[in-house]
Amino acid sequence: MKEMEFSSKQELRSRYLAYRDSLSLEERKEKSARIWEQLKRETLYRDASNILVYMDYRSEVMTTGLVEKLFGTEKKVFAPKVEGMEIQFYQVESMEDLASGYQGIREPEDNPEKRFDLQRAKEAESLILVPLTVFDRERGRMGYGKGFYDRYLAAFPMLHSVALAFACQMAGKVPVEMHDRKPDMIITEKEIIR
Repeated sequence: MKEMEFSSKQELRSRYLAYRDSLSLEERKEKSARIWEQLKRETLYRDASNILVYMDYRSEVMTTGLVEKLFGTEKKVFAPKVEGMEIQFYQVESMEDLASGYQGIREPEDNPEKRFDLQRAKEAESLILVPLTVFDRERGRMGYGKGFYDRYLAAFPMLHSVALAFACQMAGKVPVEMHDRKPDMIITEKEIIR
């Protein structure tokens, strides 16, 4: 049904965003909780001292409500902030550390002492959770077209990465370019693609 030629990446992105947008809030909550439960069973997650999360936007797999459960645990939580054409991650200790930022997405303030940097990455196992618009079985993924996460993953090659997606976002094949970074795994409510 979904296998057809797309004239552009934007058309492919729009089609799969529409599939994602068609999920009700209840479906998104329930599927997000299932995805989160699968993530928590993974060694990559359990071994990570630092968790770099995205703050959900529109109809993305929800991190809100799940991230709060990490506060006060032994895991340090870092959230992204868009700075020009890059993202940086800063440690947050509660939802109060976030305010509306880029595109209305909740972001932390840019405090250099709380920035995730190469030193932190070398000192402890770290996992980054990556959003996406569409993906395939080969772990090809497309974001929103700005390349924020591809550049970040290139700058921090030691990070383990897990993309969170709903099963309805899977395409037959996603066009992947040289600079695109594949996540180590993609977790949906139905399966884990390694």
